[in-house]
Amino acid sequence: MQYKREEPFRFTFAKPIVGTFFIKKYDGKDIESKLAPLAIIDLSPRGMKLITPLDLPVFQKSIELTVNFSLLDENLTITGLAVWKEKSNHEFLYGIEAFTDENQQQLLLDTLKQYAKEYRKR
Repeated sequence: MQYKREEPFRFTFAKPIVGTFFIKKYDGKDIESKLAPLAIIDLSPRGMKLITPLDLPVFQKSIELTVNFSLLDENLTITGLAVWKEKSNHEFLYGIEAFTDENQQQLLLDTLKQYAKEYRKR
């Protein structure tokens, strides 16, 4: 299992953020799967940890996902590569390395900081 703990900002949600995803590329080939449910456990401008009931073969094939979710009324879409997987009860945890440019990273960082500030007020 790989972790990127040297990242400057990674936010772990007390209650995971729900969203959806689809497989954008499978083994280098463009596809567009059906939407599937997920919950985001932690998030940074460069990646995320998520949980879903789907068992994806990330160790055999390269799998690129597009993740959609809302945070503070901001609809966000992140595309990234599934880099690790771990079974958790009847679901699967995945580490996603995000393909984000500087503008996307800044938007995500600003949104996460605002979310953290709002969360502390509760």
